Amino acid sequence: GSVDMRADDSEWGGDAPARQNADDDTADAVDLARSAGSLTDFLHRQALSLRLSEIDRAALRFLIESLNDDGYLSDTLPELAASLAGSDDYEQLDELVHRFTVALGLLQSLEPVGVGARDLAECLRIQIKARLQGDPANATTQAALKVCGHPMELLAKRDFKRLAALTGESEALIKAAIPFIA
Repeated sequence: GSVDMRADDSEWGGDAPARQNADDDTADAVDLARSAGSLTDFLHRQALSLRLSEIDRAALRFLIESLNDDGYLSDTLPELAASLAGSDDYEQLDELVHRFTVALGLLQSLEPVGVGARDLAECLRIQIKARLQGDPANATTQAALKVCGHPMELLAKRDFKRLAALTGESEALIKAAIPFIA
């Protein structure tokens, strides 16, 4: 007689769940986020597309690995240089700080916009500058950039009068900039 044979699909990963298409409306956002990998992996993939010298690539890689979980660079560039080279050779420290400064500019040009900032104010300024590229004459965006150049406590307190005085902008323009910043 006949023998029913089942195909052995173990070598093809038969135990793995089927991959969902991006067009599938039932795709779970958490699963999609997991498939994208970590922020560090995402940044490393972007860095691969940059044409850099080995030294600059290493500096950028070091900064990417130094980011905290929120994508901020919490240590200063001199602190990072000292952690890598020690603090005895001042010439080498200066060279590393210079390399890290160049790498920081590269890091902050990657996606997501604002990554590599050292604090919230810098993150917001990076994001606003990116928006300004599309419309450099926008007064509200310019005012938002000026607001983020001042202590964030004033923004949190919604001290419009003081922000207007510090930025040289009208109070109405400062009020219009707040929702843009948010």
